[in-house]
Amino acid sequence: MITSPSYQAYNELFHSLYSELCNYANSFLDDDAAAEDVVQETFIKLWQKHRELIGIPNIKAYLYRAVRNNSISVLRKRSAEEAGNKGFEWVADVSDDPDALEIKEAKPFYEQLIYEAIANLPPQCREVFTCCRLQGMTHQQAATKLGLSAKTVENYMGRALKLLRKYLGQYGLPGILFFLLNIFNK
Repeated sequence: MITSPSYQAYNELFHSLYSELCNYANSFLDDDAAAEDVVQETFIKLWQKHRELIGIPNIKAYLYRAVRNNSISVLRKRSAEEAGNKGFEWVADVSDDPDALEIKEAKPFYEQLIYEAIANLPPQCREVFTCCRLQGMTHQQAATKLGLSAKTVENYMGRALKLLRKYLGQYGLPGILFFLLNIFNK
């Protein structure tokens, strides 16, 4: 067993705050196991950086902030995974699924909706998006073709994606949906 003073202080801190921090993380996550994972990972990171953190005047406040931030990160990751799964459900070809026929029949509607969203983009954004996503060009290739800088192409792509997500969101569709449809695969 480790007997250094810093380890003993860390061990005491862990035992005194562990359940309190788990309850705090659980207030965000509403999942006991995920809350424990967050707190354990927070303490692991604390130990890895303990030499840098020796001078922190209020370690308890630091830990609460770290647990909160890590819990929010877990929620964001969870949300992104759920959004991706929703989008995948619409385009997945699952023959055992009783709704597969309905989804297959709806696919042309969604493809049309995506093309409408692309058509509604500002002209320069649409041209950049078409080059990069539909024609499969890199940002540098599109920049050369369009006489723009690579950074400008990157900015137009970001704007185009934001506008497409907003447009599709009006119809209750996850923004990831248009990336999953085969219409963009050449």
